Amino acid sequence: MAIRLEDKLNMSRRTRVFITKRKHLLTRLPLAALFILIFALSPVLIGISGAWISELTSGIPCNNEGNCVWLVLPWLGMITFPIGVILFIALLIITMIDFLSLVNRKTN
Repeated sequence: MAIRLEDKLNMSRRTRVFITKRKHLLTRLPLAALFILIFALSPVLIGISGAWISELTSGIPCNNEGNCVWLVLPWLGMITFPIGVILFIALLIITMIDFLSLVNRKTN
């Protein structure tokens, strides 16, 4: 059972999930990559900034997890960083598929 050309064109129309125009490469892709990076590094950013604020307000140095609860949060990066890497790879794959679909649509 062969796939007709119309069905292939309909499949390529359905694959445009993330990029529907060329300008989306410059707007949506960096924005999504930035959000994924913030998600992946959020425990580290929150933990270090919380420890810094806690040290400024109390005057007691935050050296380790034993005397500062904020420094426990960066350990959650062991969960969020791999998830962020997987999301970034998925974003790149979806972007490549959408871009190829866009190029094929422009040439046809």
